[in-house]
Amino acid sequence: MDAWTSLQQTLSANLGPYLPRLAGALAIVLAAWIAARLSRAALLKAVSSTGLEARLKTPGLGQVLAQIVSGLVWLFALPALLGTLQLQALLDPVNVMMSRLMGFVPNVFGAVVILGVGVLAARIVRQIVEGVLTAAGSEKFAARLGLQTALGERTLASLAGSVVLGFILLPTLTAAFQALGLDAIARPVGHMLDAVVDLIPKLVSAAVIIAVGALMGRVVANLLTTVLAGAGINRWPARMGLPDNWKLAGRDLSELAGSMVMVAFVMAAITQGCQVLGFAVLTDAVTLLGGVMARLVAAMMVLTLGLWLSAVAAQSIVASGTHQARAWAQAARVAILFFTVALALRQSGLPADIIVIAFGAVVGALSLGLAIALGFGGQDVAARLLSALADRYTRLPDQGSQSRDQAP
Repeated sequence: MDAWTSLQQTLSANLGPYLPRLAGALAIVLAAWIAARLSRAALLKAVSSTGLEARLKTPGLGQVLAQIVSGLVWLFALPALLGTLQLQALLDPVNVMMSRLMGFVPNVFGAVVILGVGVLAARIVRQIVEGVLTAAGSEKFAARLGLQTALGERTLASLAGSVVLGFILLPTLTAAFQALGLDAIARPVGHMLDAVVDLIPKLVSAAVIIAVGALMGRVVANLLTTVLAGAGINRWPARMGLPDNWKLAGRDLSELAGSMVMVAFVMAAITQGCQVLGFAVLTDAVTLLGGVMARLVAAMMVLTLGLWLSAVAAQSIVASGTHQARAWAQAARVAILFFTVALALRQSGLPADIIVIAFGAVVGALSLGLAIALGFGGQDVAARLLSALADRYTRLPDQGSQSRDQAP
């Protein structure tokens, strides 16, 4: 009995000062747990009632926010818990961290307010821009320029609204980073924003140039298509021996000519726009592409002219009614097309040496084959001709001697 009493007295002397601390720590833990659970439940209910996840298209957002709020509750309860337990070695770093965090909270609040106001203003301005452009007939203008295929499901008004939204969000992000004190991020974003602002007038000028070029190209292409169709250019394929309903990529000759003119106008406008933007590499690339396309168009024109000339020559030979007229007409057609293809390839930009070697080899092969064919196939004819020629020359001396003998 004395031993048990002595043990109780020893435990009370040693643990007595810590029991109130442990009770207080347990009370703080219980209060923090209750506060965290209530905060978590309240936040989940608020997110579910407002439909925030569906609006932002981010499933699981409520759970993430609930975890963050619960963690913050425990974080704010940690200094009180450590202080109650008088764990000074752990309490000092936590106090420093909490003081820094509390000093950073106003910056976070300011950044959230700036970002929220900026996003709200950007959305309002985007809706205004889309409404004004739609009312002004932007879709009809896009249809005239042929931009419906390039835009896809989006409209020209929505594209312009998205661009305006981006221009407003960039300075908003910069201001938010500055409010947070993140100068390492704010400075590069600010420099990028300055570059974008300096580029806006050039972008507007380039867009106007390209739009005007596309509009002029569309007008000239439609006019040229109408004029060529009225002049009867669509009947040329039939005259060349092609089917009456011949089309290339679903377009007849007048439409192809109009498309080429449209592409030429657009390429010229894009080149000028790249020069205005100062994109030297892109300007050189577009200029090179335009040159290649011009050479291809010239080669197609040469090939078309050659087809027409070959058809005219063949028809003229057949109409003359000479012997073997169809064979001679086919030979003339092949010869004209042969040289036309050579000229078209040269016009397309291929090196002259390659064309000369290729066509020289073809001509040499044909000549050699013809010579061999005539050599082997004309042996009998050549023998008869040589025999007749030899007989003729052998008769001449005999006739001369007979005439001298008959003279008085």
